[in-house]
Amino acid sequence: MNNTKNLPTFNHYYYSSMEKKRVWLIFWWPSNEHDVSLLSAKNVEKYIDKDKYTLVCIYRNKQGEFLIANSISEHLHGKKILIEEIKNHIDTALLMTHGKYGEDGKLQSLLELFHISYCWCRVLSSALCMDKWLFKTFLQGHNISQTPFEILDIQLDSPKNIEQKKEKILREIQFPLYVKPANSWSSVGITKVDNAKQLNDAINIASLHDSKIIIEQWLITPKEIEVAVLWNSEPLISEPGELILAKDFYDYDDKYIHNQSSMQIPANITESQKQEIQKLAKKVYKLCDCSGFARIDFFLSEGKIYLNEINTLPGFTDISMFPMLMKHMWLSYSELIDRIIALAY
Repeated sequence: MNNTKNLPTFNHYYYSSMEKKRVWLIFWWPSNEHDVSLLSAKNVEKYIDKDKYTLVCIYRNKQGEFLIANSISEHLHGKKILIEEIKNHIDTALLMTHGKYGEDGKLQSLLELFHISYCWCRVLSSALCMDKWLFKTFLQGHNISQTPFEILDIQLDSPKNIEQKKEKILREIQFPLYVKPANSWSSVGITKVDNAKQLNDAINIASLHDSKIIIEQWLITPKEIEVAVLWNSEPLISEPGELILAKDFYDYDDKYIHNQSSMQIPANITESQKQEIQKLAKKVYKLCDCSGFARIDFFLSEGKIYLNEINTLPGFTDISMFPMLMKHMWLSYSELIDRIIALAY
């Protein structure tokens, strides 16, 4: 049974069906997650309604030049274009730029500087949610339940201070630990640490991606629960979904290469847990001033719910949780793209 009639319509955002919007699909950015960006962009190109939209593909090469092309397959042979000229070719920007520079507010600030509308969280919320250091510290101040964590800054902390923090970690936080760069997604640079001997190597790996490093305690047999949010003024919060892991750590290869883990939608949780997670998702979404859409991740362990992170630019591959959660809400991939573009401002 199709339940789309029960979804918010967002009619006050919709444009006339007679218009054909020129959508700027930015699908590569110089980050450690450019391969994921390309996978997401290919799916958008595949599913976007060509009768409604003219897709303008934008590629940024390693030299910092913007190239414009008619399709992803032609991007390497695109025509060079100045950023200030792009607005003449598009009506709105659809970002598929996971990771640093494309997800952390930098690209968003560039779009706002040139008065280009786009479909994602704004500069401040993008930067806040991308930086796990700031995000965790900010929400800790609002008494949001999170796993125990410690923060290192390789650039700013003195060697003595770093050693003191390591001693505190070993004294106060139980193994296993997870060591991760503060500014990275898609599990890039994350290492599971089972004992003290592994800690320094894990810190060195994370430091290749960011000078700020998060060290947090893992939980006892946690469920990984995720919620999709599509919202500016009218909220659509999905049923929670659950990641069923093939191993105890959902790393980059498992997400995008081996695809051994699976999803269960809706999650195997109680009704009260579902309501609590959706209520908390709404609260932290508003606290972090998010807009457009996001995926909010939680852990559930021994009956307690912990916030993990907000992903302001979730993956859009065929195996990504965000579009799968929205599909469960009776929004097809094409309809989801419609909704997202309609929320651009």
